[in-house]
Amino acid sequence: MAQELAAKGGPPAVTIDSGEQWKRSPEEEKAAVCKLIDEGFLTGSGTGLPLEFEQEFKEFIGCRYVLTTSHGHTALASCYFAAGLGAGDEFIHPTIGYIGSYAGALHMGATPVFCELDPKTLLADPADIERRITPKTRVINPIHMCGRVCDMDALLAICDRHNLVLVEDAAHAAGSEWGGVRIGNVGHIAGFSCQGISPRGKPLAAGEGGIVATNDRELYERALIYCHLHRTGAMDELTNPVYKQLEFQFLGWKWRAHPLAMAIARVSFKTLPERIAKFTATREELGEKIKDLPAIELAHNYPKAKGAELYGGLRFLYDPDALGGLTAARFCEALNAEGVPMRAGGFSHVEHLRAIYTKDLPGLWGRGHPGPANIPLPRYKEGDFPVSEGLRDRVLSLSGWIQPAPGLIDQVATGIRKVVDGYKALL
Repeated sequence: MAQELAAKGGPPAVTIDSGEQWKRSPEEEKAAVCKLIDEGFLTGSGTGLPLEFEQEFKEFIGCRYVLTTSHGHTALASCYFAAGLGAGDEFIHPTIGYIGSYAGALHMGATPVFCELDPKTLLADPADIERRITPKTRVINPIHMCGRVCDMDALLAICDRHNLVLVEDAAHAAGSEWGGVRIGNVGHIAGFSCQGISPRGKPLAAGEGGIVATNDRELYERALIYCHLHRTGAMDELTNPVYKQLEFQFLGWKWRAHPLAMAIARVSFKTLPERIAKFTATREELGEKIKDLPAIELAHNYPKAKGAELYGGLRFLYDPDALGGLTAARFCEALNAEGVPMRAGGFSHVEHLRAIYTKDLPGLWGRGHPGPANIPLPRYKEGDFPVSEGLRDRVLSLSGWIQPAPGLIDQVATGIRKVVDGYKALL
């Protein structure tokens, strides 16, 4: 006879510590930081440890050009400038996305055009993107959400057909791959983030920081003159005769990374392949153990994609109709009672329903609705993106594990199976 659900007074399925067992090395981080402090190297780029980190990252992903920046969003802003985006242009971004991904474009006066997610992968839907292209479109900005890679073949083909630039938000995707090639070495230009601290921060965690990666010399030089004021040797790097006419302050932004952050990122770098491999193995183990269950499955990955879900964790698709209409919230309450740390509401950012697209904010930027660069912003409302909006209550999230306690994955799978099998007691 099946055990009673923990939510109804039965014993929980998970009795093992469900916390992450993998630990970073604070002592190694301290040593790396203190070395720079002792040397007095607390600012600068294009030399020393920051340059060494850029070279190492470039070799790791296989691309030709890398720049480190202060944050992931400054990396992406530099990518937009490199792509030639400006006032009056349009860019396409998934409506379940993140304002930090495209804030740089907003402040350049470009207009966001949102697109739907693919309901199986939970990533930007290439077919819907192509439907939304207009003569004003200049950039497509997909997000490799949780390190799971978008359909790069489809997106690059769209860019080729319409003469667009693919600006990838790869904030979560350091080490992710498409067809065996690491992200940053596949598309036109990508921006990575180094926010947080391992193991729950971005894959390359440094507290704060960002990285621009590209194989295109023109895109690299444009990013360089946009974000790296006073970079050592930068004038000598320029080959475009127009850019060489600039003074060495270039266009004035100093968005370079802090050397101390790069020292921490370098320590994080050492364990990145190990963490990706171990996290992927536990994901596959859990997926295999629950693959025959109704109502719940892992978000699909494209066959050519290899993700690095170290940040944001695992996403699951939940079908309440398969369990008699049991809501995602109630399903997760029962899972939590079993000791499975699953969360409902896997999407926290619905871009088209932000106040800047749904309200007038005269106290923010004057009369009307001009937006941060005095360019009118589009108006949106509930119901404009039915596919993505419909996913909000059907996506569940679980942090996942690099190194779970022995036996934990078995118990988590048992807890999920127990709730699915006993759902009628929750109705």
